[in-house]
Amino acid sequence: MSKKFLFVFASMIIILSMVLAACAPKAEGEGEEIVPDENAPIVVWYDAARQPAVDKWIATHPDQKDLVTFELADRGVFAQKVLLFNNVGKGWPDVVFAEPNIVMYVADPAHDYPMDLTEWVDKDIVNKFVPGSLDPCYSTDKKLLCLRNDLAPNVLWYNKPLMDEFGYEIPETWEDYMALSDVVARDHPGYVMGSTGAIQYIEFWASGCPVAQPLSMGQVVINASDEKCVRAAKMIDHMLANGTLSKYNHFDPKFIEIANNNQILMLPGAAWMGDFVFGGKPDSAYYKTAEQQLAIALLPKWAAEDKAYTGNWGGAAWMVSRHTLNPRLAVDVAIYMTTDIDVGLLVGTMPAYGPAAEAWSKNLDTNPLYAFNPYETMKEAVGLVHPDYTDAVRYSLVDGFKPAYEAIEKGESVEASLPAVQETLANLAAKEGYEVVSEP
Repeated sequence: MSKKFLFVFASMIIILSMVLAACAPKAEGEGEEIVPDENAPIVVWYDAARQPAVDKWIATHPDQKDLVTFELADRGVFAQKVLLFNNVGKGWPDVVFAEPNIVMYVADPAHDYPMDLTEWVDKDIVNKFVPGSLDPCYSTDKKLLCLRNDLAPNVLWYNKPLMDEFGYEIPETWEDYMALSDVVARDHPGYVMGSTGAIQYIEFWASGCPVAQPLSMGQVVINASDEKCVRAAKMIDHMLANGTLSKYNHFDPKFIEIANNNQILMLPGAAWMGDFVFGGKPDSAYYKTAEQQLAIALLPKWAAEDKAYTGNWGGAAWMVSRHTLNPRLAVDVAIYMTTDIDVGLLVGTMPAYGPAAEAWSKNLDTNPLYAFNPYETMKEAVGLVHPDYTDAVRYSLVDGFKPAYEAIEKGESVEASLPAVQETLANLAAKEGYEVVSEP
């Protein structure tokens, strides 16, 4: 083969490679700075529960409605779709409604979806969010990747008439809680003080169990043998054994029967459970009537801690794509959805934006379900979410705690299940690209 032929062949390969590279799809913003276009259309993904908010935006923004397409979407498959959009270099929605854990899932290098909102959202707006509410939206390098829509801190719900009748005081510590459970088991058998339906969000999170403590996008602390995990497990075992902690989850028909029989004395659970689960209406799950029977307190603290901590069970957010061609409009939609007072009243759950939350709280004043307005306690609980535990990680805490739930179902020890919980969580985290370490 002649040198001339080889030279020509090599030249053709180089030229062909250049042509193919020029024709290959390129992610918007990849390798070049996006030039914002305030006339560029945007796409917003939302869920069915947000429909009233979407309708409100359309009605109040007639001059912009032609630029915004709202699409109902399944955020459960959003992370997979982002990878597809990345591969083809187009298709990303500009604004998405999703939980903070999904936000952080698509913030890893493989997805690289959310835009840092720090320079786009006025600090005055940020500062008006309920203290602590935006914590799950901040990445480990302090980028603001979302705006919280609603809040779901865990609190201690209790039946005030029953507590008064039995002469019980609200426990200040978890140790007091366990001691009271022994008294309840002896003197009022059949009454419950909790459910095991969300231990990863309630007992273990409130205890600061270090199994979901991200140090960076690629490193996380998982140590289920830590004393803060062990003490939570011991408490669960103790109360399961004396019958005051139900092995049934909050929505199991058998637990709902306990509620309908007015046998819930106390119940750690999310803030949204007041209106949407206890209810006080004929079609409500727990209480069919509203007689000012439901009261609220902060979760107890561990005696060794200086204050009470809690966790989150729910609450979502809005994020904006870093690929958007119209960042101003996209951010404005996210701001509107999270800060508009009327939208906050439409959603039903506790808004994350302070002024909207205050307006929302006024409806609780006249709600006959509550012994007193629960808002101030809910608001305080938001700021007490334990900082060393978060559901904004790329692995499933529900799946990670399966060994504990299996132990509960079999009547076995939750404490004894912790090594299996450790292994399961570590494997899940490793599959998502985390390096697992035992301490910060």
